[in-house]
Amino acid sequence: MEHVFAFQFCQAIVAVTFGVFISDFKRKAGMVPLINEKWTYVLKLLLLIPLFVYSYTLITLNELTPVDLFSFGLTFIGTALVVKAKWDLSTHHTWAGFCIDAPKLVAHGIYSYVRHPLYAGVYLFVSGLTLTAISHMSLYLVLPASLALAYILSFLAVSASRETKRLEKKLGREFIEYKKQVHFCLPLRKYVTQEHS
Repeated sequence: MEHVFAFQFCQAIVAVTFGVFISDFKRKAGMVPLINEKWTYVLKLLLLIPLFVYSYTLITLNELTPVDLFSFGLTFIGTALVVKAKWDLSTHHTWAGFCIDAPKLVAHGIYSYVRHPLYAGVYLFVSGLTLTAISHMSLYLVLPASLALAYILSFLAVSASRETKRLEKKLGREFIEYKKQVHFCLPLRKYVTQEHS
């Protein structure tokens, strides 16, 4: 039972850290929507469903499985990515579905390895959260959480795509060169050979 409590405590710390760092509800000067703001409000509301199911799962957990340990690894790595990305972005971070109108290329820190570490971190965190919930909860709780997560992940994919297009348009060649070298969500550098004339 001590192992279960330790797991619950550690997962709660990771989840709270993730929540604090992913949140950015205040409007910043120069922030423009990538997606209709009504859909962004739906996203904010739907975030509550999987978080409720996940919290309930943690509170009622009475045994650990290898899946839970794997899911903890995913949530921890996802949270670490989000924290590092937010640190590296500094004041250039906005809520999902928005971007800064006059963007600046951030290509240092985690952004020198992953082009969209915030999105990658959210995907990893959500994958861990889902694995824990699915392995311990009944269908009547998992189903609404899964539907909410499908919307959230789709929203983030569309948002990332639109953000990339906007950065290409605003930053031009600088971003295109960066995009050639840094993978969307995996820490795999793409070393491009320079053509010699």
